[in-house]
Parts: sequence; C-alpha cells; structure tokens
Amino acid sequence: MTTPDPIADPLAAFAGITLHQVLAFLVPFVLAVWIDLRSHKKDEPITIGDAAMWSAIWVLCALLFGAYIGLVRDWEEASLYFTGYVLEKALAVDNLFGFYLIFKSFGLTLDTSQPLQHRILYWGILGAIGLRFVFLGAGATIVNFSPYVLLGFAAVVLWTVWKMWTSEEGKGEIDYSQHWSVRLVRRFAEVNPSIDSHRFFDRGVTPLFLCLVCIEVCDMIFAFDSMPVIIAVVRDPYLMITSSLWAAAGLRSLYFLLVAAQNRFWALDKAVMILLIFVSLKLMASAFNLHMSNALSLSIVLLILGCGVAWSLLRPPPEQA
Repeated sequence: MTTPDPIADPLAAFAGITLHQVLAFLVPFVLAVWIDLRSHKKDEPITIGDAAMWSAIWVLCALLFGAYIGLVRDWEEASLYFTGYVLEKALAVDNLFGFYLIFKSFGLTLDTSQPLQHRILYWGILGAIGLRFVFLGAGATIVNFSPYVLLGFAAVVLWTVWKMWTSEEGKGEIDYSQHWSVRLVRRFAEVNPSIDSHRFFDRGVTPLFLCLVCIEVCDMIFAFDSMPVIIAVVRDPYLMITSSLWAAAGLRSLYFLLVAAQNRFWALDKAVMILLIFVSLKLMASAFNLHMSNALSLSIVLLILGCGVAWSLLRPPPEQA
C-alpha cells in the first residue's frame, strides 16, 4: 500500500485521523466548554479566585489530553502538541490585552459595567474556537501544496512582529468604538445607546453587540496571524487544531487574570516578539527541508517565555524605573 503524497493530495494530511481520536477530543472538550459556560451564565463579576481556578482547570484538561496523545501516539508527538499549546497561550496575551482596550472604548471597564464583559466573552470565545478550527484546517491543507508556502507564512509572522513593535512605539490608545466593523453595523442597524437591558438587541443593537462584533473581527485577524506560527512547529493537523482549541477555550478565564496583573508582566510582549522571530526563522528553514527536533523547539519556546516572565518580576516597568 502506497502512502499518499501530501503535495499531490493536500487532504492526505488528515487521512491518519481516526474516529476514535476525533471523539477522544470532542467529547471532553465540548463537555468542558458546556460546564464552563453554564457555570458563568449570570452577569456577575468574575473574581480573581474564580478566574485562577478555571484557568487551572483548563490547563489541567490540556495536560491530560497531552498525556492521551503520548499514550495513544507517542511522546514525541505529545511534545509537538504541548509546543502548539504554549505558543497559542503566549500569542493570546497580546490579543487579550486588546480585548481590554476594546472594553475600555465601550465604557465596559467601570465597576458597574465590568460584569457585562463576561457576557461578551461568553460568545466571543465560542467564536474564537470556531475561527481557529477553520483557519488551522485551511492552513494545514494549504501548506502541503508547496514547501515554499512556508516562506509566505514566515513573512506573515514577521509582519505580526512589525505590527507589535510599531503599536508599542506608542500612538495612543485606539478608540475601538469607531472601529470600521462598528461603523459598518451602524450603517445598517439602529443603535440603542443604553446597556441597561444587558442584552445585545433591545429596540435595535446595543453597545454590547457592537463590542462583540469588534472583538470577533479582531479575533479573526489574530487567528489568521497566529495560524502560520502554529504551523511552523506543529505540522500535524490533529495536534495543531486540538492544541489551539484547548488553549482558546481557556481564554475567558485567562483574560480576567491578565487584566488583574496587566502591569506585572510588562516584558512578556518583548518575549513574544522574540519568539515570533524564532518561529519565522524556523518556517524559513523548514521551507528548505532543515528541521529542528521537537524537544529542542519546545525548550526554546519555554526558555524565551520564561525569560520574559522572570525579567518582568525582577525589574520594574520602564516608566517606573
């Protein structure tokens, strides 16, 4: 029996995924998402303790699934899965801070309106899960057309670094209430400026719905930007999609933790930029059939992020120095 050529048949990358593997991911994943969302259905403030507990639960779920990968496949593939998971979590940091700025633009960071962030994130995270599934599935297919597609992905990653660097250089905070997606909705729908109903629709669309649209559009851009980063390290579509979705499902809890500690880990953005440069170099090397071991890749990712966290804890932010 001949092995399918992934370049001749781009969908061949999905051929090795069995029904057992699909169910082993979907059943616990859907159950965990359902329990999380049911547990946070009311518009109540999310405490740091609750966010920390659920973040720990999501990390534990991801670790258990990684152990399943190691036992059913092998531990080399488990290391790939964990690398993808760590990358997705690290890249989410900048995106989640963007969510905070969006909420701030819509006046949803006040004590009276802060609980409404959860209602928006409730639906926003479901959208994030769907977007990652679509983008990563498409990316896993496209990358097999030609190894030189990886060079295009490397350019996207470097463009992401440039965007992070220029936005950090400081142009003031963006007013997301005037984002193009929000203006587009306002052109076709009547807007009720009140948020007293706590609903997305109340005699027209409310600012909560406009905020949700803005978050979904920004997350779509982020999902596209992060796709080549995951592909650079994790080429197996099953490992790629499962690691990314386990990471995305815990973003709601992680958001509330990061907001509480947003000034504490000030150097993490710099570490993420260095990490992205490493990923772009790895993509370029892969295009020319030069590969790095999975264990070494994971070690470098953890080292870069660990240095960013350690530097944040040891040194005060530049504005306080």
